[in-house]
Amino acid sequence: MKFYSLVFSFVLSFFSGQTITDPNFSIKTSPYEVINFENSKHSIYYKVSFSNNPLSKESKREAICILQIGDRVSKFLDFNQLKKDSLAEKYSHQSTIGAKETNEFFKISVLWNNVIFKNNGITTVQDRFKSVYQYEENSPKLNWNLAQGNKEILGYQCKKAIVRYRGREYTAWYTVDIPINKGPYVFEGLPGLIMEIEDKDQKYHFVVVGIGKKPLPIYLRNEKNIFKTTREKFRNVEKTYKENPAAFFTGKAYNEDGTPIVLRQQNIRYEPMELD
Repeated sequence: MKFYSLVFSFVLSFFSGQTITDPNFSIKTSPYEVINFENSKHSIYYKVSFSNNPLSKESKREAICILQIGDRVSKFLDFNQLKKDSLAEKYSHQSTIGAKETNEFFKISVLWNNVIFKNNGITTVQDRFKSVYQYEENSPKLNWNLAQGNKEILGYQCKKAIVRYRGREYTAWYTVDIPINKGPYVFEGLPGLIMEIEDKDQKYHFVVVGIGKKPLPIYLRNEKNIFKTTREKFRNVEKTYKENPAAFFTGKAYNEDGTPIVLRQQNIRYEPMELD
């Protein structure tokens, strides 16, 4: 299959949020590949609310994300990313696309950028800034504290649990009526599906809004231009991008291998979800 790589970075920086009206506009497609693992047995839909400004927890963005669960693997991502990937596959059979296809593609907004893929005790994280980055690590061992408390979510009786993960404390609500020890993002390991989880500072909130069983392919993007790195280097790149995103499109912030180039045009406070 084919997909747009570097040329899409150009289009994103100049045309995202706008409508291209030039009837002669066209861009070439570039190679794009995925690895298909299996079809999902369960699809859990979460509304994700997260702080858009670390200085104000009232400044929130919202996205609908999907947790795909199979026999061997699971994947958590923005549902709109699945829609974009579907269009990418459709367009990949063409040598070029025009204004209509480009507008259709960029009309779909992906707000939750990372993809969390789990397979056999290994978590693969993909995230996009100027390029797509990928790193792997052992899936975290979460030390849950089962607490007193009950709550009803979507008609399911839920129990309370608390965990601390990479600098933040989270309260989760899980239901033993759905005996799946999974949840959104990296969270898992409770004796039932995590229906809701929120950090103590109320900056990150995940709550189930729907459950489906229609089989969907669970795949991982495998483009050759995905930059595979370590978590440490990725966090350096992430910090630089968040503090100075404009520099990424001039190529003057961080090299893609994570080595720094000193340049700062603005001083924006950056606070990631994972503090540690």
